[in-house]
Amino acid sequence: MRGSYDPCTEQHSVVYFNLPEVKSALHVPKSKALLEWDTCSDKINMNWKDCPSSVLDVYQELISSGLRIWVFSGDTDAVIPVTSTRYSIDALNLTTITPWHAWYEDGQVGGWTEEYKGLTFVTVRGAGHEVPLHRPKQALTLVRSFLAGTSMPSLTQISAI
Repeated sequence: MRGSYDPCTEQHSVVYFNLPEVKSALHVPKSKALLEWDTCSDKINMNWKDCPSSVLDVYQELISSGLRIWVFSGDTDAVIPVTSTRYSIDALNLTTITPWHAWYEDGQVGGWTEEYKGLTFVTVRGAGHEVPLHRPKQALTLVRSFLAGTSMPSLTQISAI
């Protein structure tokens, strides 16, 4: 794995997913096999008419059914900025359990987090739109915390290890 971000990553996936053997392995119908795969096609956005423009109602329904919801964002994401996500979460009118605070990875700030009743919001410092691509170690910490049902690590938790 490279030590830094590869700006050609998107092109690598375009080439890979358009290989005939990959299309076959993914069971792409023969009638569609000539179509080119693209990472961010506007065809879907422009033609998808049967869905709401917001998922906030879905979040409300999932939270009321008792599911844990985690929303995460890279703090340098230009596609879905942290401020927009925070405004959306605020619109849910959830009770704050743990206010906005830093979480840590290897003694360094990994990002920021806030816990609400039924939802946890986590940012990852220095990550863009694809958090695991930009900050894989911090993304793994985020997933581990979610699966363990624990909060993101604090500086005191890191120091105790």
